[in-house]
Amino acid sequence: MDWLRALFRPRGGPPQHFFLPEASWHRRISPEAMAEMEAICPPRRYRKGEAIFLLGDPAQGFFILMEGRVRLILPTTKGERTLALLGEGDIFGESFLTGKPAQTTTALVQSPQAVVCPVSREQFLEIARTLPEVALAFASLLAERIGQLTEEIARGALPAPVRVGRLLLNLGRRFGHLGKNGSILLDLDLSQEELGTFCGVTRVTVAQAFRLFRAEGVLERQGSGYVLYPDRLESLLETWEGL
Repeated sequence: MDWLRALFRPRGGPPQHFFLPEASWHRRISPEAMAEMEAICPPRRYRKGEAIFLLGDPAQGFFILMEGRVRLILPTTKGERTLALLGEGDIFGESFLTGKPAQTTTALVQSPQAVVCPVSREQFLEIARTLPEVALAFASLLAERIGQLTEEIARGALPAPVRVGRLLLNLGRRFGHLGKNGSILLDLDLSQEELGTFCGVTRVTVAQAFRLFRAEGVLERQGSGYVLYPDRLESLLETWEGL
């Protein structure tokens, strides 16, 4: 059981964390304002694996994800590091607001297709003048994202199985489908290695955590995806967090 003790051993160094935003853009503005935005910034369609932008591309505006899923990744010496998985209603690529001349991540389409509304700096200024509720929603969303990032950084010191479990819960609640008896069906076409990059652990660590979850009856394999039992998993993670 040395591998089990190792999983729960405190780790030093800077915390590794993942970020899973909540879809909320559409809920913050009226349908009329959204229609006016789409008239100013016509949406574009992308296919799976296509890059919306690459690390180092000029940061000339931001993007609104209308449909599909997008991964934000950062190349490292050990491979790609997934920083965020985005869904409908999320905004990304807002580096231009910080004055940085280039994109600091790469954005790849993770779903079969995605519809993205690109907003240039000039278009954003026009929207801010003519649609103040959109500018306010944008500022509110950025402030909320800072709070979410702070929470994730705080969780970075938790044991690896807890981080993997929290990731599964967040993915399930954001992208899963409700199943029988309160279960959640989750099938995102993500490998265990890719899941590990979300929370800064290896593929082996994810596999070991999944073994624990199956033994505890909170996770089952189903086809290419998984069945989660969120209430049981939440209770188990709370117990482990108190160790």
